[in-house]
Amino acid sequence: MIKALIFDMDGVIIDSEPVHIQLTIDVLKDVGATPTEDEIYEFIGVRNDEMWETLKKRHQISESVEQLMARQKAYKMERFFNTKLEPVDGVLDLLRAAKRKELKIALATSSPRYFAKYILKAVKASVFFDELVTADDILKSKPDPEIFLKAAQAIGVLPEECLVIEDAYFGIMAAKKAGMKCIGFRNPNSGNQDLSLADYVVSSLRDINLDEILNLTGEAYD
Repeated sequence: MIKALIFDMDGVIIDSEPVHIQLTIDVLKDVGATPTEDEIYEFIGVRNDEMWETLKKRHQISESVEQLMARQKAYKMERFFNTKLEPVDGVLDLLRAAKRKELKIALATSSPRYFAKYILKAVKASVFFDELVTADDILKSKPDPEIFLKAAQAIGVLPEECLVIEDAYFGIMAAKKAGMKCIGFRNPNSGNQDLSLADYVVSSLRDINLDEILNLTGEAYD
């Protein structure tokens, strides 16, 4: 039986993936690289330092990973901290429904803690979450299951009692490696993500009916 929901953040709580993609491209252009949008979508769900380590080698960038991340953080703070942010359609209602059913709720995001806390507060979702597990808390990023296993431990449930909501291939793979059920959210702004490993696939968070799925262990639906 499902006792907890674990949410990804970017692309699930807030529709932020296109912004992150553009900010990464802007940083790469600043240092003389010629990135494509498609290559940046490869890194959805991957921890920031790991993404920049790969991009630094791929584009032969002389700046350090720390310098690249500092540039990105400056852009991120300018873009997100000075703009009114809106949650993904249906996510607040889903969180309310989960609370009414007394489910535990955790966040498992590859974004840093400062950013996750700001986003949750900005979209008025902080109150729903029992625990946050962020990039600051893990050694390996998705598709490694570490972040989801830590989230389950933090809220005091077994992995098989968790239902993960993810929009990205790496996130879904991590959830399944952790032994959890997973809903794949087909967010068009997250690129052409392979959601085939998910137990259930939805095109809107409003399509998630907790009454129908909390006790199910059967076939996936789309």
